[in-house]
Amino acid sequence: MPRPAMPKDGLCWITGASSGIGKELTRKLVKEGWRVAVSARSQEKLNALAAEAPGKIIAVPLDITDAQAVAAAVDRIEAEHGPIARAVLNAGVYIPINAEAPRYDDYAKTFVVNLNGTAACVSAIVPKFVERRAGQLVIVSSATAFGGMPTASAYGATKAALLNMAECLSIELHRFGVHVQCVTPGFVETPAQDDNEFPKPFMVSAQKAAGRMASGMKSKRFEVTFPRRFTWILKILYALPRGWYLPLVRKQTGWDKEAEDR
Repeated sequence: MPRPAMPKDGLCWITGASSGIGKELTRKLVKEGWRVAVSARSQEKLNALAAEAPGKIIAVPLDITDAQAVAAAVDRIEAEHGPIARAVLNAGVYIPINAEAPRYDDYAKTFVVNLNGTAACVSAIVPKFVERRAGQLVIVSSATAFGGMPTASAYGATKAALLNMAECLSIELHRFGVHVQCVTPGFVETPAQDDNEFPKPFMVSAQKAAGRMASGMKSKRFEVTFPRRFTWILKILYALPRGWYLPLVRKQTGWDKEAEDR
């Protein structure tokens, strides 16, 4: 039966680890006894993070949009440092979309990083989990996966797809002993949130978000969501008929006003 991975089982691999949640989660897991392989595009930032805990944090610079490079990196991590027991697929970008003048390039970049990049990581690590009949796969989605939000027609679409991906993988990989989880955080303090023009209730720090994730990954539940008082309100809201919740979201986010008034 699937179970949460433990430090004695091997390494934890975290993508998008050079800043924000990924960086804070790395620090948290090292304190819990994990060795952590960290990936992101910036070698300089990864090296600085690895210097905080030599031997415990292993820098593996990587562009997750290069599927061949991802597969090679996973093979290299396991050959040099042992099996990956837990993979936290956290890398992603948020590019706000102006619905009045959407740019194809913004959609394309969001899709290739958030969705294709995650698929590349899944394709590289899951066969190893299946072969070992063990492993923990954690896909980081977002509360925007629950329903539409302003400026998120690219980001939200990818996060909804990641939630669905995780659900499908959980159904299929359970018989191979692979524990699949999906993380659906609400608003987390990151530079990306500076581009959001609407209110961001119950926002948590990256450090607090990492703590919630670390705790949730020790459980057997599929979804790790926080802060619950916010994400469960969203779940209830988006359970309403669309004819009800779409106007409510417009009102709560200020998108119910005439364009010249905003």
